[in-house]
Amino acid sequence: MEQRRFKSRYGRFALLRAALVVFLAITMLLGLVLFAVDRNARASNEHQARTDLASAARVAAADVSTIRANLRAQAAEAASSAAVQRAVLSGNAKQIIAVARDHHAQIVIGSRRLGVRLPGIQMHGSASIADRGRTLATVVVGVQLDRSFLDALAYSAPVPPGAALLLVRDGHVLAGGPVGAATSMQNGRLQILGLKFAAERHPLGVARASVVAVEPVAAVDAAIAPFRRRLFLAAALTLALAAALAARLARPAARMLADLRHLRRQAETDGLTAIANRRKFDERLDEEIEHARRLDTNVSLVLADIDNFKSINDRYGHQTGDAVIKAVAEAFAASVRDIDLVARFGGEEFAAVLPGTNLLGARRLSERVRKTVEALSVELPDGQRVTVTASFGVAAFPTYGAPGALIAAADFALYEAKAQGKNCVVTASAKDGARVAAGAFAS
Repeated sequence: MEQRRFKSRYGRFALLRAALVVFLAITMLLGLVLFAVDRNARASNEHQARTDLASAARVAAADVSTIRANLRAQAAEAASSAAVQRAVLSGNAKQIIAVARDHHAQIVIGSRRLGVRLPGIQMHGSASIADRGRTLATVVVGVQLDRSFLDALAYSAPVPPGAALLLVRDGHVLAGGPVGAATSMQNGRLQILGLKFAAERHPLGVARASVVAVEPVAAVDAAIAPFRRRLFLAAALTLALAAALAARLARPAARMLADLRHLRRQAETDGLTAIANRRKFDERLDEEIEHARRLDTNVSLVLADIDNFKSINDRYGHQTGDAVIKAVAEAFAASVRDIDLVARFGGEEFAAVLPGTNLLGARRLSERVRKTVEALSVELPDGQRVTVTASFGVAAFPTYGAPGALIAAADFALYEAKAQGKNCVVTASAKDGARVAAGAFAS
């Protein structure tokens, strides 16, 4: 009864774990999809904002070119005016000032500037008045580059809501923002006084000046806020459906996980003895040697072989032989630590990987296993009992620095144990480049 209750609790736990695995898998997949969609939406929104800003800057720059052409035309018209030419030829300053003001122009004669003042930052158009190849005066018509000028540009340019135009020259604001403030522009971002703006610039062809369309980054990001709210609402609904789906898929998922664990155990376990197989042993030995090399510590290898096993098979049959192999495997596995690995090395031969154990510790463990095996008594179907012994070879890293060398050294020590009369432990050591068998323990 208690066992059934345990199995029932374990089954419920397995189902819950499977449901959790399914739910987490769906959540991770949904998270990746959300991240990709959100990133693409932000990239698309930023691209659209930059496209709009670039269009506004381009149109504004074209309008500035038109204004410059108009200024040159106005200057040329004033310079060709008979009244202006007569005033210049007369040399009468009052008359020159009067006609210059009538044309909203400034007339430059030598070092004198007569007519309207051109204060602040200006964009000019000019034309000369000449006589017989000699310049008598220059007529200058200008417009001030200030916020009202930018407002006029923005009125005709497709400036997005929340955006504005700036005039920038040599990295400083001329108009439209904090005049004189330094600017830093990189990757479509303009920074002014620590504030970041999405920005696109277009040169004006006026002494390194540019018109820049800017929009606060926060305003650009806010444009996709409604989309993101809908996206995360859809994600929340999807997660709710995922939870319900996980509950439905828990049972088949639990079966699938159990099957995977079973297949993995089969791939790593010897079918007769239920200990690790040769494949698992090879993987673990490689891992432990690499780990010991990194941490500058020890790892030992024990090889054991059942003595006179062929005669047991010949006398009692293979079923008895299998029973002996299983009994020795159980004795070996019960004598080691949880971190150690006991494996069936092949036939009646076994191996143990002992992490963090030096040669002396491995020899002591082998001797303990040897005595346990010696005390075994396997009962036959007819009531008879069979006793067995085993021989052991031990080698250690870093004396032998590679898996192949370690196995060869332990195998050589095992061969020496057989040669010394069996049922004993022999350790391998390296001296002057040769393997020496030493430290034999006889029963």
